[in-house]
Amino acid sequence: MLGASAEVRSAALRGFADLVSDDGSVPTAEIGLLCAKPRFFPWLNLTENLAFALPKATPFEREGLIANVLVRVGLAVQAAQRPGVLSPEELLRLAIARLLLVRPRLLLIDEPFAALDAEARERLAAFLPELCTQGRPAVVIAAGSVEEAVRLADRILVLPHEAGPIAFSLDNLLSRPRDERSVGFVALRRELRRALEKESRHVVPDVEAAA
Repeated sequence: MLGASAEVRSAALRGFADLVSDDGSVPTAEIGLLCAKPRFFPWLNLTENLAFALPKATPFEREGLIANVLVRVGLAVQAAQRPGVLSPEELLRLAIARLLLVRPRLLLIDEPFAALDAEARERLAAFLPELCTQGRPAVVIAAGSVEEAVRLADRILVLPHEAGPIAFSLDNLLSRPRDERSVGFVALRRELRRALEKESRHVVPDVEAAA
């Protein structure tokens, strides 16, 4: 889902799965949400928080799976710490670890790295391909970047500025990994930018509307 307004993108994403705005503290086998401010139980350490993602596992299985995923996301040293001492990047790493354990059937990605610097975004974005393919979930992504949409999505929907039908739909048939320098990538990026510009022209300026 691509659109100029972060509020519209976020509302559309949650509406797709019938979630309330602050939903998603603990993902389930059905729905997982990766957002900018993931929530955890503050009185539990990282290992204990992740244990809630594996309710049917035996203690032995749970211990091994959690230890493995904490290593994969670079949080093994902090396993006994509580979420409150983690940096924003580390909290997102913990959220990614939780989703890797849960393997939800529907994965919603709501611009989780928007507040991070470029280097942190690049580090965490490296986990997205695995999240989007492990267990083959249905994935819905809210994106404010045309490049991110073309890089990640197989079908891209341009949202209207106001409530209404989808403004533009585009199937992305480019093979993965998608090179931003390729002719196909550049062509899709150009087409989506035109769709966004066309939709923005439909908005009545505030000064004009108030006249």
